[in-house]
Amino acid sequence: MAEWKPVGPETLLADGQMAEVQVGEERVLLARVDGKYYAAQALCPHLNGRLSRGTLNGTVVTCPVHGSQFDLQDGHCVAWVAGLTGLVRKAAQAVKKPRGLQIYATRLTDGQVWVAKE
Repeated sequence: MAEWKPVGPETLLADGQMAEVQVGEERVLLARVDGKYYAAQALCPHLNGRLSRGTLNGTVVTCPVHGSQFDLQDGHCVAWVAGLTGLVRKAAQAVKKPRGLQIYATRLTDGQVWVAKE
């Protein structure tokens, strides 16, 4: 069963912002889009880029290391190694297959943002 952990006040992030937060023993990416919070693993599953240092466009976060994109609604990989070009991109696509992000449930209760951890 999931254990809910508070991560901060409901006003922690403005719409369109994201940040890395501590949830229990783990760092988690927290993003706010259209008033809703999303939470996912903090590091890109491919090259361990800190996703909080990437960009957020709607619910799609772009890895700052190689440009792969993930949808925070369900974690699926939208674009794989989009920031790499030529032979480097082909090699990366051949070596590793895209993998999605681990997503965590969020809720707002009593003015606090909560994240569920398994």
